[in-house]
Amino acid sequence: MTADPGWGPARLAALAGDEAEAAHRLALLSAMGLGVAFDPAGGLKLLRRAAELGHELARDSLAVVEALGPLEAWLAPRPARLVSERPHVLIAEGFVAPAVCDWLRARAASRLEPAQVHDPRTGAGLLNPVRTNDAAVFDLPDADMVQVLLRERIGRLAGLPVAGMEPVQVLRYQVGQAFDWHVDYLDPASPGHRDNLARRGQRTATCLVWLNDDYEGGETAFETGGARHLGRAGDAILWANVTPDGRPDPATRHAGLPPTAGEKWILSQWIRTPPPR
Repeated sequence: MTADPGWGPARLAALAGDEAEAAHRLALLSAMGLGVAFDPAGGLKLLRRAAELGHELARDSLAVVEALGPLEAWLAPRPARLVSERPHVLIAEGFVAPAVCDWLRARAASRLEPAQVHDPRTGAGLLNPVRTNDAAVFDLPDADMVQVLLRERIGRLAGLPVAGMEPVQVLRYQVGQAFDWHVDYLDPASPGHRDNLARRGQRTATCLVWLNDDYEGGETAFETGGARHLGRAGDAILWANVTPDGRPDPATRHAGLPPTAGEKWILSQWIRTPPPR
């Protein structure tokens, strides 16, 4: 859908009328620039309208967003440090506030299901012993403004378009649960990945945000170089799954190691570079 710059907050509010769900949905679309002009500030106005109309998710997410401070500061570039050349890995300390971590865990708690992997033969999701953790996936109908603004912040950190992002996933690892050694890119040689790649593009980058730190073990480990990363709640790690010329990078083979005590919670965001249209 092509964005129409004429669809500003006033016009969208008129379109929503007194429908709380419509106002909430249009708020998210405005903040993402999906089908309408990219306008996070206008999206917040629509979110307030949805809250006034009694939309519970709009009201609760608005309280979190407003506590984060000015929107301009939230969308400003975040500092990050390079911790590895290959794989190309960045760490951004204090990437999100504790309130965001708490919000994401609370929203995910009742939605957790066994996490799946892509079947390299068919491309379909399936359960596999390589991945034993739980996941809560938030497609657009289930999204909220906190997630939308976080995706925008991740996109700006990565320098990649939000339009290429897969749905937000919040992951929980209990003691002994892991995501064994794997890569995040899609293999063009796998029959189940070719059509997916042609339609949606390659998984160019992966971003993880630690949502808690009251556990032991559970590092994100890279095979090349042997690095193990364990952030504080609110820190983010970002890495490129491809080389600078766009080829899948085997040096990104990594694992989510199992916690040895407590539960590990992280947000996972895969970022694709969509093919040209």
